[in-house]
Amino acid sequence: MINKNFLQEASLLQLSEEIFSTVINDRVELNSIQNLLTEKVKEAETINFILADGLGYKNLISLETSLKENIKKIINTTFPSSTNVALTTFAMMRNPIDHGILGYYMYDRNKFGLINALNWNNENKSLLGNNHFKNQESIWKKLKSLNTHVSNFQPENLVGSALSNFLYEKSSTVPYKTLDNLIEMLSEASFLENRFNFIYYPNVDIAGHIFGVYSAEWELEIKKFEKAVERISQASNKKTTTIISADHGLCNIPLENRHNLSYKNSIQIYGDQRSVYINGTRSEVEKVFSNIPGDLISRSDLKHLLKEPGNSYIEAFYPDYCFLLKENHIIYPKHLQAELKGYHGGLTEEELKIPIIEIHNF
Repeated sequence: MINKNFLQEASLLQLSEEIFSTVINDRVELNSIQNLLTEKVKEAETINFILADGLGYKNLISLETSLKENIKKIINTTFPSSTNVALTTFAMMRNPIDHGILGYYMYDRNKFGLINALNWNNENKSLLGNNHFKNQESIWKKLKSLNTHVSNFQPENLVGSALSNFLYEKSSTVPYKTLDNLIEMLSEASFLENRFNFIYYPNVDIAGHIFGVYSAEWELEIKKFEKAVERISQASNKKTTTIISADHGLCNIPLENRHNLSYKNSIQIYGDQRSVYINGTRSEVEKVFSNIPGDLISRSDLKHLLKEPGNSYIEAFYPDYCFLLKENHIIYPKHLQAELKGYHGGLTEEELKIPIIEIHNF
């Protein structure tokens, strides 16, 4: 059964709104403030927000780490629990159905067909130039209009990508090469005066995908991140609060629970491998998924997780059905065959629950 109250529960969206209102010192700027942050944050002169890709709450509490000791709240990430959906939700302070990035893969019925909405190719990245996307006001545009000193730190290989260009203001984006390089820059005078720093850190997710969650390699990556957080939080003499959260957690998928799908071109299968979007007739869809452990949900139930589209443009991306796989199962559609160990995208607590961690240097 799906959680019909999902959209009413505290999530990454509310965290984004609350961070924004705290940065601009206006706690009544938005109507959905849920006191996800402590009162002490209001005293901070500088606020760092680190989005640690893949640092799920259920994954994190398996380890002995100071990060765990500083967890203040547990919230939901987006549905689906995917990086591009979560990053866009944070940057735009809007639900996925409103900003329009609905999954790892999307399907445009009108023009582009199947789209990798994380790594946009040259053909379909022009979709992001549509007025629906182009006219959205990101957190960065809002902060720039308020003359707030901010920086957005991204791994250098991601700077300039189609998704990065859509989400972030070019003038506030700073590439970094390594963790040491990032920490050095955060200690520079030009950045020490910032009111807000956003830091995207992908390495926990990468280790979870390649080696599996709870592996020795994954644990080592968490330890590296923990030490980096300590250095970042102490980099300035100003009163600094460092907030850490995630876009999702991960779950390991045993080899026997991996299912390759065979289907005709009359149906489209896309979205995420654990929350699968499908277009087609019900009889065709039921046939394809007949031996896959999970639940087929119709559009009328999907609205509890994704809402209904508010305009005809988003309607073109909205699926006929969604198949939610059972815990520790995954499907491989025709366009995805890479064999990883850790995955996400679904609704288990491992994937869905993310921490809010606060560390203060005062």
